[in-house]
Parts: sequence; structure tokens; C-alpha cells
Amino acid sequence: MNIRKIAVFVEGQTEYIFVRDFLCAWYEFDAKKLGLECYQFNGNKENKIPYPHGTRDSENFYLIYNVGNDQSVLSKMLKEAPRLQNSGYQQIVGLNDMFSDAYHAKVKNRQIDLKVNETFKNIRKNIIQQKKFDKIMTSHFAIMEVEAWFLGMYDYLQKINSQLTPELIKTQLGTDITQDPEITVYHPAKLLNDIYQLVGMKYDKHKGDAHAITSSLSKSDYIRLKDSGKCESFKEFINDIV
Repeated sequence: MNIRKIAVFVEGQTEYIFVRDFLCAWYEFDAKKLGLECYQFNGNKENKIPYPHGTRDSENFYLIYNVGNDQSVLSKMLKEAPRLQNSGYQQIVGLNDMFSDAYHAKVKNRQIDLKVNETFKNIRKNIIQQKKFDKIMTSHFAIMEVEAWFLGMYDYLQKINSQLTPELIKTQLGTDITQDPEITVYHPAKLLNDIYQLVGMKYDKHKGDAHAITSSLSKSDYIRLKDSGKCESFKEFINDIV
């Protein structure tokens, strides 16, 4: 029997894979505790996508929607909210990357701007309040991308290739990945690709790229990141969904 029913709307494939695999790791693949189904919007249609887990009767049931467009996450949440509420969902949560064309237009120097971050978050919050969904709906941004959260768990890189140490990365790329990537890395996916290229690999946001990372992460990795004082947007997001 359900304790909670939560709908999570994400902007794209990487975010959907991250949320799905994070939840499986967090609940340790226990089908009694976790049920989830994943869907992708195609216009106004919902297409089921891999991989479900548990059942709709699991203690915590999640619907994960891949919206497929960073500009449509909030509008889809607002459109689907009445139906989800009527179906017993207690929470509706959105996840976007902060890295976007709209952000670039505000920040010409390609540097993370904390004031602009707050502006974008407050715009979403105000819209949700105006639509009177603030009791059940929240919107989150990964700063600057979900890949920043992967970088925050940089130990996984040595599972991919043992040469990818923080020392090598700093020597070759001039970047200290032990620092908080939410403050230091404007384009995390590009940095991740640059890191992979040091050992003849590449990261280009394909489904297999994201899953190779998430499959190497455990609940303890996520707990360490949450408690590290880094990647505050990660902590805020997972506190909302688990």
C-alpha cells in the first residue's frame, strides 16, 4: 500500500536516467519500498519508456516524465497537476538544468552568477504560487547541469578508468574537481567530456553514457554527496523526493 505517490518531471534523457537510477539505488532495489514507471511525452501523448520497477502498490510510487524540452517542464507540470492530484499524488516535482539559452542570454561572460540563479528559481516559485499549486508542487534546477552532480561524486571516475585522478585532471585541464562544481563549473557536461578524452573516451549525453555513470554509483555515494556541503541543488532535490 502506498505511503507516498510522487510525480517527477525532467527536461531530458540524462535527467530521467539519473532520477530513475538514483531512486533504485536509494531504495536498494527493494520492490516493496519502491515502485516507478517512466514516460516520455510525444506531443500530448505519453509513451512508456524503460525501465519500470516494483508496482503501483509499492510503499513509494514514482511517475517519472521525460518532457524532452527544457522550456516545457513547468508548463507540463501545471497542465498535469489537476489530474495527478485527483489520482492521489501528494507531490509534483520538476527538475531542469540551469544551463540553458535563457541563462546564456543573462550571463554574457559564461560565469556562474548566483544572483541570476536566484532570479530563475524565484520566477518558477512565483508562477507555481500564482497557479495555487505551491502546496504540492516544487521546481528544482541542477546547477549548472546534472553532470555537476556526477562531478561532485568524482571518485566514480576511477571506476571508469583508474588514471582519472583529481591530480591528473588538474595537471592536464587546470581544473580542481575536488571543489564544488556548482560554484566553479559553468558547463559540466563539457568538462566531463574533456576529462573522458584524457583517456581516449567521450561523454556526449547519450543514454549509455549517463547509465554507465549511474550504474557505478551506490546509495553511499549519494549520501556522501548530500552530506559533503557541495552541490546544494542536489541536496535540495533529493530531500524533496525521498
